[in-house]
Amino acid sequence: MVFFPLIFTAVSLKAGKGNITSTASGLFACKKISFPNPFYGGQQVKVFASVGHTVKSLTPRNGAAIWVEDVTANGFTVCVVEYAEGSNGTTEVNWMALQSTPSGSEMETTSLDAWTSGTTCKKIAFKQVSE
Repeated sequence: MVFFPLIFTAVSLKAGKGNITSTASGLFACKKISFPNPFYGGQQVKVFASVGHTVKSLTPRNGAAIWVEDVTANGFTVCVVEYAEGSNGTTEVNWMALQSTPSGSEMETTSLDAWTSGTTCKKIAFKQVSE
């Protein structure tokens, strides 16, 4: 009988939502988010964030850009700029942070050039899986 060692990595995942408020017209603001419990193990933490619109509105939503900075095992900073007059100074941010790549998925980063006045596209090729 042959025994094969079972090797796996448990996915460490945290998620939440919060509001970012700005006192300026429109919205540009950053907020420090702390994880309820820190990540352990020394692996890099990746954070994904999006702007949420759970409050119903009769008018169309404005476009927004969102990014994260200063990611550590204890938390991160999230920043939002919302165009035009914004959402009355407050924007909802949904986030998910993980420390290891879930089985069957890929996680990488890519960069685009600085903001331009035109459209910029970048092709991302995923690794091909053979059966």
